[in-house]
Amino acid sequence: MKRQLESYSFNKLEIKTLKEIAKGNNSLYLLREALAIKPNLLSYILKRLLQKGMVKAEKEEGPKKYVYFDNSKHASLFRELLLKYDHIRWENLLSGLAIDVLFQILDKSEITLKSFSKATFWRYTRNLMSHGIITKSEDNFFEINPRFSILKDFLVEYQRFLLNAIIGSVSASAVILWQKDFECLIRLPKNTDVSQKFFLRTATSRFNDFGVPLVSDFDIYLYSKNKETVKVEDVILHTLLIEKDNPRYTLYSLLLLKKQWRRIDKKYLLKEAEKLDLGLQINDVLQFLETRGGRKGLMLPTWEEFLAKAAEYKVIT
Repeated sequence: MKRQLESYSFNKLEIKTLKEIAKGNNSLYLLREALAIKPNLLSYILKRLLQKGMVKAEKEEGPKKYVYFDNSKHASLFRELLLKYDHIRWENLLSGLAIDVLFQILDKSEITLKSFSKATFWRYTRNLMSHGIITKSEDNFFEINPRFSILKDFLVEYQRFLLNAIIGSVSASAVILWQKDFECLIRLPKNTDVSQKFFLRTATSRFNDFGVPLVSDFDIYLYSKNKETVKVEDVILHTLLIEKDNPRYTLYSLLLLKKQWRRIDKKYLLKEAEKLDLGLQINDVLQFLETRGGRKGLMLPTWEEFLAKAAEYKVIT
């Protein structure tokens, strides 16, 4: 099965190439000699590394080409990792599915990627643990060994690079509103054609689907490999994430919550809110409705303001 991140994973030869570049073998001739490979294979490897934002090619002396690490944050961190721990055979640790597995460990998420099985996950983690790259935390999650904080920093920056590349493939006008681990919420111009996998329309863009006639000048999408559908509870949470400190989106969330009150799975809503660091806000809006405005807060409207908006949007009649 072709994986979503296949073009962003590393094979052994790519990592060996980066190790040689880190050593100062920057000319194509020196790289071919050090790696003992043909020009067409080196060109293919360098093309993949260019796509990953890892290297840049320059001409310094006539037609001769030289390759250096890119100035991007993730490339600079990877170079530092290779130089600091040059005794480690990173090509045996970070190739294949290793990056995908490390992203899972970084996110402290369940094994949800469909690109590999649990058996594969454990095979990679055993290898990484045997080299001291990852350890088990007190709460029994895998974590990257603090000794290798450079690797963790690289993964964070590389993840950000990947997300920007994926979002940019949808539209050059896309804006990331919120990001956590390998999920993000994006704003797109109205009626942008989004056919790519893992993008789900959500937040204010879905209000009409749930009976609240809200008009917006843009569309909101969630990028996530872990969700197949967006529930009404997710729509409420994603609306709050558009701009956490904006009372307007709190009011919109209240309107949808009130409209769908009988259908809301409060247990699911609270559980997902905690994952998104929205636990306090969701408790506030639930108590606001349950107490008919008795719950006060900077982001909350008065009960009278809420009733006026609810009547305007035909949430209550």
